[in-house]
Amino acid sequence: MMAKRRYYYFVSGLADLLFDSGSNLPDMAEFREELKSNLHPDDYYLSSLLFLPYDNRNLISFLEGNDNHLEESGNYSRDDFEEQLRILESVLKEKDILPAYMVKIMSENLNSGVDLDVMKIRKSLYEGYVKMALNSGNSFLKEWVRFDTDLKNIFSFLNSKSLDIDPEPQMIGDNAFTQELLELFRSGKDFSMSFESEYASSIFKIAMENEFIEREKRIDLFRWNYIDTITFFEYFTIDMILGYLIKYSIVRRWVEMDPETGRNMLQRFIKDTESRIISGTVRSDDSMIK
Repeated sequence: MMAKRRYYYFVSGLADLLFDSGSNLPDMAEFREELKSNLHPDDYYLSSLLFLPYDNRNLISFLEGNDNHLEESGNYSRDDFEEQLRILESVLKEKDILPAYMVKIMSENLNSGVDLDVMKIRKSLYEGYVKMALNSGNSFLKEWVRFDTDLKNIFSFLNSKSLDIDPEPQMIGDNAFTQELLELFRSGKDFSMSFESEYASSIFKIAMENEFIEREKRIDLFRWNYIDTITFFEYFTIDMILGYLIKYSIVRRWVEMDPETGRNMLQRFIKDTESRIISGTVRSDDSMIK
């Protein structure tokens, strides 16, 4: 196994991050430029994987024709999506410019002739992202994506339980923990079982928080502390930087938060949940980086 590169000067120059204070931090686009300038291309590629959930959402907007305001944090632009579409429609074989899982979704949509099944596509895109992260060869990404997927599955489970609908279509992956959640749902029991996941019980307790913004903050703090746990022995490596990147996005999220934004988040959550009652599906937040 090749030794991890050490970024002594870059890491030493990073701003200290506090969960509830980051008003002087530059925006994410500027920080990504710093990463690109200071990281080896292979390590910068690892950092770019954390932004694929934005690309997933942007691709859905593109396929729906609602791409006037794509999220800027993604790796790919509207022009990239259009170019990939041209490549798929071309008679001559050309090299794809998007990840294979995105190309597959675009190709299927192009050839299906039916309306977009957004929920199915959203799940397929997220699973494609998870597979790329797990196959990256990076230890931090493997641990982080498993944790974050478990967290999202817990919320899908809880939303489904509250609405009395089957959570299986919303579950990401088919691991032991996912099966535990499905068995718990089918048993109709409360959350008294002993989970294989060491952090599941703590997440369940946080999820019971009634105040929406407080729950969001406690979940982000739990993410923050988990990052500290899995990077405790990492000094100046890409793993430490990847953890810092996620923390950076968390700080930026709360810096940009104001009461009006919080109300909008809650209204969006309620509206989204109500629409899933009608369709029989519930969406969990698919952002790896907030």
